[in-house]
Amino acid sequence: MRHLPARLLAAAAVVPITVFASAAPAEAQEAPFAQPAQAAASWLVGQSDGTSWNGGDVSSSLDAVIALEAAGVGGDQVQATLEWLNSNETLTPYVLPTADGATEPALNAGAAGKVMYAVATAGGDPTNFGEIRLADQVTASQTANGTYGDGTAPSTAWAVLGLSRTDTPAGAEAAAGLTAVQCPDGGFNYADVDGGDDCVSDPDTTGLVASALATLGDAGADPLTSAVKWLEGAQAEDGGFDNGFGENANSTAMAAQAFLAADRADAAERAVAFLIGLQFDCTADQPGAIMYTDPEDPEFGEASRLLATAQAIVPIAGQDLANLDATGIEATVPGTDCESADAGGDATAEASDDEGSTSWLPWAIGAAVVVLAALIIGFALKSRKGGTEAGAAPAEDAAPADEPETGDADGESTDTDGTDKQ
Repeated sequence: MRHLPARLLAAAAVVPITVFASAAPAEAQEAPFAQPAQAAASWLVGQSDGTSWNGGDVSSSLDAVIALEAAGVGGDQVQATLEWLNSNETLTPYVLPTADGATEPALNAGAAGKVMYAVATAGGDPTNFGEIRLADQVTASQTANGTYGDGTAPSTAWAVLGLSRTDTPAGAEAAAGLTAVQCPDGGFNYADVDGGDDCVSDPDTTGLVASALATLGDAGADPLTSAVKWLEGAQAEDGGFDNGFGENANSTAMAAQAFLAADRADAAERAVAFLIGLQFDCTADQPGAIMYTDPEDPEFGEASRLLATAQAIVPIAGQDLANLDATGIEATVPGTDCESADAGGDATAEASDDEGSTSWLPWAIGAAVVVLAALIIGFALKSRKGGTEAGAAPAEDAAPADEPETGDADGESTDTDGTDKQ
């Protein structure tokens, strides 16, 4: 009998190891939302009462509408909210409020500009909405130094953004007005009206104004460069922004969309990564929502999610207020896929149970292979010993030396009748 090939013996020793190794389970990794902006939009729509948000608050509802426009989903919800807003009863108190102590209403240029922006982005007519000629009134509110309304940076920025979506956009005078209220360090403050030495820049206002400046072309280029430079210097290593009360979603979102408007891709990417890190996943009670801070404030955390989510959606969707495009917005909002993930989890659990019931099988096979390998090795050694003893037999009992030889599959020498050639 011929020797068993050495490779067969090696394989016999390796097979049990291979079987045992294949029995080790692979470690699964949890995947984030494939579409984080749409997941956030899904949660956002779920917070609506059907027409508005936050108990009929117009400003919050406009933030939500702009967020859905940026995400490109929820067109039916956008339409329902704008129809609710397109009434004198709903709109007038927001854009023409009567201040405490005043007897006559006065235009809030920033509020009117925000309405114009949301309506125009949805494809509506922003010049005459809710029985108010918004564009005419906003244009008429421009002051001598080029700002609008109360002369603050936020009011002027929203007026500029709203007018940018009409046939009569703001021009160089608006850029001069924003430059007049720019802080010495290049940023902007929410309440300052003269840009003096006591002006303290904040990221929320600076981000908003930066997008407004981006719509003004060359006239807004210099103040835009200074504003973006300030934002870059204020960004934390983890990509977030602090408005004086800790790093948060709102400040980071406004800065992130400004970076996108100014083509600062690296800074925008870091800011968006920070925002996505604040998003609740499928294991949370409100998947898709975005926290204002992490950890959340125990008293106000849940209430702050609405505005945090709405503002964060814009840059997470890769959009900015200067160039936001809602063309082709889908009527409905896709789900978060958490339902399918839950179903997948149940299936995985069932599969794990099934695997558990048969988990002994690889080990049993491995044990059998070990026994088989031992038998093969023992048989081979016995055969080798027998071959050695045969070599001491008389010459006439040996195979003729001049018979032709052939090679077997393992390259070992054999004679023509298949017996071992010693």
